[in-house]
Amino acid sequence: MVAATQLLTPADLAIRSNQDVVASLIATVSMKPHKTNPKVDAFALEMPAGTTFIGHTNTDMDSIGSSLGAASLFNGKAAAASKLNTETECALEHWGLEAPPLFETASDEDLNKNKVCLMDHQQASQMAPGLDASSVNGVIDHHALQSGTVITDKPIYIDIRPWGSACTIVAHTFLRIRKPIPPKIAGILLSGILSDTLNLRSPTTTDHDRLVVAVLANISGCDDVNALAEKQFAAKSSALMHISPYEVACGDQKKFNIKDKSGSNVVIGFGVVETTDSAALETRIDELMIEVAALKSEQMLDYSFLAIVDIVNLQSKLLLIGHAESELAAMAFPGVSSDIPGDDGIGAMDLAKMVSRKLDFIPKITDAIVGGFKPSQPAVEKTEKQKAVVVEDVYGVVNKEWSLEACCSVLVRRMKKGALRRVSSFANMATPGGGWANLAQAGGGDSPTAAAAATAPPALGLISEASTESDAGGKAGRRATIGNVSTPVKSPKDQKTISGKGAMARQGSLSPVSATNSKAAEKKEGGGGRKEKENPVAIVGGLVAVLGMGVGLGVLLTRGLMGRK
Repeated sequence: MVAATQLLTPADLAIRSNQDVVASLIATVSMKPHKTNPKVDAFALEMPAGTTFIGHTNTDMDSIGSSLGAASLFNGKAAAASKLNTETECALEHWGLEAPPLFETASDEDLNKNKVCLMDHQQASQMAPGLDASSVNGVIDHHALQSGTVITDKPIYIDIRPWGSACTIVAHTFLRIRKPIPPKIAGILLSGILSDTLNLRSPTTTDHDRLVVAVLANISGCDDVNALAEKQFAAKSSALMHISPYEVACGDQKKFNIKDKSGSNVVIGFGVVETTDSAALETRIDELMIEVAALKSEQMLDYSFLAIVDIVNLQSKLLLIGHAESELAAMAFPGVSSDIPGDDGIGAMDLAKMVSRKLDFIPKITDAIVGGFKPSQPAVEKTEKQKAVVVEDVYGVVNKEWSLEACCSVLVRRMKKGALRRVSSFANMATPGGGWANLAQAGGGDSPTAAAAATAPPALGLISEASTESDAGGKAGRRATIGNVSTPVKSPKDQKTISGKGAMARQGSLSPVSATNSKAAEKKEGGGGRKEKENPVAIVGGLVAVLGMGVGLGVLLTRGLMGRK
């Protein structure tokens, strides 16, 4: 009996231990409004009717789930701040719900943009594009209030609680005012809690989350909460190997403004990638670090981080792109060893039992900055150089391109024609050669890329080919530089070329056909092209490939029928 109990997950225990409470709560909700105090309902529902409920940019499951739930609760409408991730799409399909419209492109007839309630956030830097702070009339959130919190010119509805999910807050409000939760809404709220609390395994999980999960599982008719969580996590993880480095690094990145000891503003960019297969994702560290560095320049960040979170083993790997990040991480996480091969601060830090940006990462980084942390002078100088670069010249332009493998458009950062490109892995921490078109071919010294590297000026914040010198082992080898700091890399003969037939085969969501067509389009346009511009050649190539498959199947079918005669 003890062995069986040990096999129970936190979700199993939450449901079993709260059975009686759940039954009582559901029975109470199904009753008529309070007889002793009929004003309770009116007091609790002060949110103006017709309010638009919207989560943060880099939309996640909790922000969409809580927005849909609040729209049902307060008789409003839900909106999305940005493109939905695969986990959210999976949950919406599972519960039979339509995705909310994109706030930025929705018409005023579809959404009331003058009455907006922020869901799952209150940082101005995380608000949806096109959202005016003067239209904010409410906040429902579960994150800490920081210096970048939205400022309003009038009192607003605020419900912020230290719980594991914004969906928990919305569900609890349904119960508190005795308003029945529609089964589909209960389901999407359940999905939001499971996502944000890692199936109740995250350190952010509270008893409130456990109880509400048990209630929502009952109302939604979910017989296996663990299976639902696994389905969502699998949907999220499977997509990571098929999307571009840009989309991985930006998918769940948030900006934080923190005041240091002197009162100066410090801007932190912190991205999180949750996965059930961290080993597979870590093979892409080289290309992910390039994107983290690009975001630092693009968003004018003082520090840029990306954490790969293993949601199975509950541990994380924090990527460090230079001295500034490695110095701050050493102060924020004392006693944790770092894997930094060279003297440039580039490496990673393994953080055991740390998985939450809200509870584990940002609070410790904030404490270090508020406590007086100051980066070294070389780190300050390097950061200033990174902020001064022309992002499109150094890192490339973000384009929207069609992916045959993903069967949808993906955002990819492409280098401009003739620009200095990366030639090898990032500090030998991952598979040599990379795999995306913004990474250079690892060809010989006579290749066009090598020639460009030899003649182009040094690019700040970009890895580029540098002089040949001997390493500690006595072997001659090339070195790569990020900014003006060099790090050892493998020689060409040790690297896998990504040129020639089948080039870009490891590009995730871009197939060799798509990659080749992209190059043709890039050559035609003379550079990186416009931002978020469709690649018509790639689209035509995709249609031809699909038609070709149809013709082939038709021939086989005809032969089969003839053979049967």
